[in-house]
Amino acid sequence: MIVSRFKLCSRIRFQKVSFYSSQSTDSTANLGSNEAQTSTINEHELSKFKAVSNSWWDRNGEAKALHSMNKLRIPFIRDGILSTQVTKAEKAKSNRSLAGYSILDVGCGGGLLSEALARIGANVTGIDAVAENIEIAQGHALADPLLTDLTYITSTVEEHKFNFEGNYDAVVASEVIEHVENPQFFVASCAALTKPGGSLFITTINRTQLSWITAIVGAEYILRILPKGIHDWNKFVSPDELEVMLTSSGFQPVKKHGMLYNFLANDWVWTKNTDVNFAIHAVKTLKEKEVQEAPEKLDEDLSGERQPAATSGVTSELP
Repeated sequence: MIVSRFKLCSRIRFQKVSFYSSQSTDSTANLGSNEAQTSTINEHELSKFKAVSNSWWDRNGEAKALHSMNKLRIPFIRDGILSTQVTKAEKAKSNRSLAGYSILDVGCGGGLLSEALARIGANVTGIDAVAENIEIAQGHALADPLLTDLTYITSTVEEHKFNFEGNYDAVVASEVIEHVENPQFFVASCAALTKPGGSLFITTINRTQLSWITAIVGAEYILRILPKGIHDWNKFVSPDELEVMLTSSGFQPVKKHGMLYNFLANDWVWTKNTDVNFAIHAVKTLKEKEVQEAPEKLDEDLSGERQPAATSGVTSELP
């Protein structure tokens, strides 16, 4: 694997990783299969995003629902990280509450989520298999002199893990898993990149009759707020299926919310209903040795005036 690295304006870092992909077929029938999987690439899905790569930063265009989704997913990720990490109380309340935390944004697209997380202090790496998306993300980030610690890489998640295994405090895959091949392998690759005790955040679409009516027929063909054909209903993953993938990859799901989109107001709200959009936060299980060492580390952190943020516990719906 050939990796070339470019530093631009000494702020935004851009890497390009060569990757090999094979012709993919629908893997829904093999969901959760134990057969060896080696790629998450689906060439047909990649072609969809190459076609719309120039529209990422048009807030009134085809990505406007993703722009407004940041209202939910930024605090969901921020609060999830802070609730499972030992954090200085004053830092948790600051505008840069994620300073010192490393986050991987898988399938970052044009950088809508990556930039927002970097602005609240996180050291963010955004990866995407579509080179055109990375070029858009990198170009947009360079226009903001306040953005620091932001890296973009053209790569798949499975390639990235070869050089960055166990490197991140949190991994985010927002509106991505419904576009990949071998979703179980995708989750396992995310697990390999997450530090023990770290978090994985996934937002996606449930595979229900209601999601077909609203997310595909309604959003793509009637309202046309999404590109036609951008989603394949057969590739949607249910919350139960996703939780099985998470637990089999060493994660403990700790929170699950439904997400409701008001297309008239271009606004998102949390809901108890997960029939269409939903979000899951899972924590990577500590190994036995790490569990034994954790109390000593916590004592050291507390002696340094660090206070643990309150944990949210396991919930399957909104409080």
